[in-house]
Amino acid sequence: MEYSFVSRIRDVLLLCALFFLAKTAFDRTSSFLAEHKQSLVHELDRTFIDHIYTAQRQLHFLEEHPVYAHTYAHALGEIKEQLATIEEKYKKNSPSMALLGPIGSAAIVIKEAQLEQKLLDVVNELSKIFASIDNSSKTFSPSETITSALDTNKQMLRTLVA
Repeated sequence: MEYSFVSRIRDVLLLCALFFLAKTAFDRTSSFLAEHKQSLVHELDRTFIDHIYTAQRQLHFLEEHPVYAHTYAHALGEIKEQLATIEEKYKKNSPSMALLGPIGSAAIVIKEAQLEQKLLDVVNELSKIFASIDNSSKTFSPSETITSALDTNKQMLRTLVA
């Protein structure tokens, strides 16, 4: 039985798809392991890490802006430092916490809740800067959730770019 040209092409395409899927799985696994390198005690929440990275990208945009980088340099530096501290504290947990059992787990949960509140405060500070840049909004009201604050910042970034 001979393979036709179409069958050979199909086999090559399926082999390419297999390699693509294997590469994707490898990349995600290596990313997961890199994130958990310092946190052997518990699994990190990917959405919280994504929130940190989104806030850092928004901050980086302001740092690179030719007009606002110098005006808000001190505040941006403080926010950048706070975001780095939150990221480090979130990713790094003491392995001795695992030995404490439920008390250690409770301590980790409390620490994560505190870090979420700190991240919300930092993102709201970043929102204040965006609100002061955008003259159309006279009063600033802090957001209740990290997601809504980041979305508000995203919309204000779009108006800055336009």
